[in-house]
Amino acid sequence: MFKHYLLVLVCSVSFLFCTQFDQPVPTDYEVSSAVKWTMNSAEYAIITEYLYRSATRTISTLEPPNEPWVVAMDVDETLLNNVEYNRRRDLLGLGYSSESWAEWVKEESATAVPGSIAFVTEVLKNGGQIVLITNRNRDLDQFTWNNLTALGFPIDRSNTCIMGRSQADRDSVGESEMINDKDLRRTQISTGTATYCWENYPETQIHWNKSFSIIYEVGDNIKDFNQTTQENVDRLNFIDRVSSDVLLLPNAVYGSWE
Repeated sequence: MFKHYLLVLVCSVSFLFCTQFDQPVPTDYEVSSAVKWTMNSAEYAIITEYLYRSATRTISTLEPPNEPWVVAMDVDETLLNNVEYNRRRDLLGLGYSSESWAEWVKEESATAVPGSIAFVTEVLKNGGQIVLITNRNRDLDQFTWNNLTALGFPIDRSNTCIMGRSQADRDSVGESEMINDKDLRRTQISTGTATYCWENYPETQIHWNKSFSIIYEVGDNIKDFNQTTQENVDRLNFIDRVSSDVLLLPNAVYGSWE
């Protein structure tokens, strides 16, 4: 009788042990195929390098417009490769969280997407400027900047403006001509009203307080492009624009398609 009650007590405390004693207890989670592909495959590096080389050639042969011009670029998976963040989260069996993402950004450990430094260098060499329209929160901009400069991107505050996402960007969606949450920032650059580009660096106001022609857009998500979403994109028309005025990079890990 005593042995029977003891067995009942043990099973009550550890039901899993009594019913699944022959099942291995997982100690780690699997890294997703998308993360493995981005991190390890020759294909990912070849594709991104090829696309950037093609875009760099386009910029090098460009007839610059008479007005000031910029190339609008996303940051994550466009300039900075964050696959290590995704690998760590996968191993914990966890996905994205704003808290863990902020910690990763502050670590300033992202690597350069293959081909991206050469492309940025060519844009600046040809007299263009760069606007980085990222959906990292705006209060993380300095960490992003530090990461980029440490990797050797030839940027300074006069030739490059970084514009993280603010609540105003989120709230603007649905207003006139604001289709996605990067459209407001693109409009501010186009109209010379991107005061954020110089408010903390008044000596650079002369470089940014003007209207710009956005002649090229680069990103890994369809929302990185003007007034475009998964739902409204004209795929055939967009294909015709690739290598002309847009560059779309591969990202199998995450995106607005999820």
